[in-house]
Amino acid sequence: MAEGGAVSELIENAPTGPMSPEDEALAEEVYAAIMADAIHSERGEQAAEFRVGMSDLGYCSERTKRMLDHEVPEETDMLLAWIGTVLGEGLEDALSKHLDTVVVTQAEVTTPLKGEHATYNVAGHPDIILPRRGVVLDGKTSYGLRLAERVGVDQQKQFQRHGYGYGAWLEGYFGDLPLEEVRVGNIWLDRSGKERRVHIQTEPFSDEVLADAARWLDETVYAFRHKQEAQKEPPREVCFATCGFYRVCREPETDVTGLIRDPWALEAIRMYYEGHEQEKQGKAKKNEAKSNLIGVSGSTGEFSLRWVEVDEVKVEGFTRARHARIDLKPIKRGKK
Repeated sequence: MAEGGAVSELIENAPTGPMSPEDEALAEEVYAAIMADAIHSERGEQAAEFRVGMSDLGYCSERTKRMLDHEVPEETDMLLAWIGTVLGEGLEDALSKHLDTVVVTQAEVTTPLKGEHATYNVAGHPDIILPRRGVVLDGKTSYGLRLAERVGVDQQKQFQRHGYGYGAWLEGYFGDLPLEEVRVGNIWLDRSGKERRVHIQTEPFSDEVLADAARWLDETVYAFRHKQEAQKEPPREVCFATCGFYRVCREPETDVTGLIRDPWALEAIRMYYEGHEQEKQGKAKKNEAKSNLIGVSGSTGEFSLRWVEVDEVKVEGFTRARHARIDLKPIKRGKK
């Protein structure tokens, strides 16, 4: 066994900085394997077979129309989708093992949507069914949870969760529970790990949402059959980042006005502005308090306060003069 000093020396001499050619080659192989896994997932295979599933409804009519027309999208980076899938599988596994109720994951359901001239039987796989609680949950990941709290779900998630709820009820997962007592919802995980919680939002099943989903599918199928352009719901920037049809669908557009309509983007802008204003107010409060704490140090019983001298620092031609800063920490109380 290595002595402590030898271990420290090994750590200090460990490689840093850019990858070696060998490591870079291995990293590229690993990333390619992740992309292959994402592309050959059940969802990827469904797209490859040009099948429309419940999760496709409500996202983009033009994309779904192109899928029905057997158009093949360009490959896009699917790392975020893969991370979401992996986290979702982990969540389902954890609930199956540890939640104090019956948990059904990835059940196969078929939801009939009655359109104006046809009934569409749309297949799907709800992430989580809690039969004894009459609840269907679809897992989602996002960076942080505040937007999920403030905005809730978009059209796609609404169609998806209500479709899953109806399909699960038809399959008999809820026994004699009346359909109107079934609850459908989403469960969000923060993929950054900063939020040490989950966010869940449920609502009663609504047949009006399914009627809207059927109308949406009617209009998409009409555009497909009549070779017309269908509605393009997502913001152009979202299409650029996520859709393999972007180059032939949205890139040629010349009438982009720049008006932002996406609810999540609008709320994110409001949230950013609020945070910016709070940051300014917080800085003003700190500066005012600091000016009244010069020469003060000690403990309040709740906080400990000291002043720390910071040496002069030179960075790229700029010199930060020697100065003192406040070190203020809450006092941790031991358990009695």
